Amino acid sequence: MLAGAAVAVPLVRLALSLLPFRTVHRAVARAVRRGRRADGVSADRVIWGVRAVAARVPAATCLTQALAASVLLSRYGHEATLRVGVAKDAGGHLRAHAWLESHGEMILGAPAPGAFHPLPPLVLS
Repeated sequence: MLAGAAVAVPLVRLALSLLPFRTVHRAVARAVRRGRRADGVSADRVIWGVRAVAARVPAATCLTQALAASVLLSRYGHEATLRVGVAKDAGGHLRAHAWLESHGEMILGAPAPGAFHPLPPLVLS
């Protein structure tokens, strides 16, 4: 499982640094739609793998992790919804955060309650 994360996280990170978000989002959405639907790997194991690899990939942000995990989760038959929230910091600057939800629970990148105002879900499937 870690092998999938070892490819997905750096690939998504590179794509986000070189391509517009819209292009990366469409590519991830296509990958999610055609996911293999293989069994045997738990959602917890996928999230663990993404977090482990992201800790070693420079600038693997919450968005990088959420997009990479979305692809891998779909490959192993798990559904997840990409969420993005926004907030202003103390200086009035806009901040954003990405996380994944599955069946009403935050499974990756859960923000502190009330810290971000969630935008409508980003559809990947």
